[in-house]
Amino acid sequence: MKSKAVLSLSLALLGAQQSAAAQATVPVWRELVIYPADGAYPAELARRGVQGEALVEVTLDEQGRRATLVRSSSRSAELDTLAARIAERSDAATPVSGARSGLVKILFRKDHASTVAAKTCADFNVDAAYQAAVFPERDIRGMPVMVESISKLIYALHRDGKGRSFPGMGPVLDATVAACARNPGDGMLDVMRREALKLLEK
Repeated sequence: MKSKAVLSLSLALLGAQQSAAAQATVPVWRELVIYPADGAYPAELARRGVQGEALVEVTLDEQGRRATLVRSSSRSAELDTLAARIAERSDAATPVSGARSGLVKILFRKDHASTVAAKTCADFNVDAAYQAAVFPERDIRGMPVMVESISKLIYALHRDGKGRSFPGMGPVLDATVAACARNPGDGMLDVMRREALKLLEK
């Protein structure tokens, strides 16, 4: 009995390894970034700070029909459903080198360069709360909106001749998170600039 159990476990582990190896050989067909303005990303989800990335495998049958399977979840059932629907579209799932299966990476991003300037601290606080609840292992400082904002800040400080001794990114972002929590009615970039200037004066 024991040897049969060991054999079953060995076969199961071998099958899992083969499955993982097979998945690793599936080519990436496309990566798409979806913003609320695109229409495929509901504004209501964006307002709640729901963001994430989903990896969807698309398989074509002999008749060219598509089937989708979410291989890596965004941790939002709503975003996963949207990602599968987007990946199934003919313009997103384009076979490469004759492969019948491919991966489409869908990134749902709430902010981009043209929207960051108008972002309020209240809106950022919603995003930060969602990030902390759904991705507790991730640093809030790594949120895409932070990356977009810090690049704008660096540009503004250099333009004003104050970027020569730019403070470390970590302290600026930490100060911004704390100040936005205290002042939800302020603009996020205004707060970030203010906190950066305070650090420069120290």
